[in-house]
Amino acid sequence: MDLQDRINAYQQELKDLGIKDYQVPGLDHEKYDMDGDTVMREMRLPYQIGHFLVLLVLAGIPAVFLNLPVGILANLYAERRRKIALAKSKVKVRGMDVKLTEKILFCIVMVPTLWVIYGILLYKFTDLDGPAIALAGLSMPLFSYMGIVVTEAGVVGWKDLRPYLMRLFPSSRRRLAALPETRRQLQKDLRQFIRKIGPSLGELYYGSHPDWQAIQEKGRRESVMMEVDTLPVEAKKDK
Repeated sequence: MDLQDRINAYQQELKDLGIKDYQVPGLDHEKYDMDGDTVMREMRLPYQIGHFLVLLVLAGIPAVFLNLPVGILANLYAERRRKIALAKSKVKVRGMDVKLTEKILFCIVMVPTLWVIYGILLYKFTDLDGPAIALAGLSMPLFSYMGIVVTEAGVVGWKDLRPYLMRLFPSSRRRLAALPETRRQLQKDLRQFIRKIGPSLGELYYGSHPDWQAIQEKGRRESVMMEVDTLPVEAKKDK
């Protein structure tokens, strides 16, 4: 229970500081006994902000015109289909599988349809010649894919930006500096705990491919036997 409390406290500290566990090992290489300007330079905060803004601009144009309209419509359509499926079903709890499936099907149809619509608009309302319109139409799949990739990178950059900002504050720097050692100690204690209780779990610990169905059935049988052992003698005879 003490180990569990320590792990929960570590997770809460990560949440408060806005960082992920995979970012903690890299904190060992940083220095925290410095003023704010030096920290900004050493932590490459201006670079991180500039990198994020460049990604945002690069992803903005293709994402807004090629991906965002389809994404909004797909979400509305899939949510409507989810509610319908949920009302008809007696076993679904939330119906999120239906929503995801409907989103995928909607995007498969509407993404190329949107490209065709843009091609028609370029033909009707611009002075571009045929080759230019054809080049624009053939470039739309590439720009759409680039928008997705760069947007994903931008989201990662946004998540990584908060730790750099947190390092500007002395109190946060001290907390961040203590995390790597806390993580190492938790790893050490958790491994010791697993090595201690692991052998008692039998196949779960030693087996490379445990038979979960057999393990569950064995657990149920043992649970029934324990219940029978706690019953009075007359009740055992009835069992």
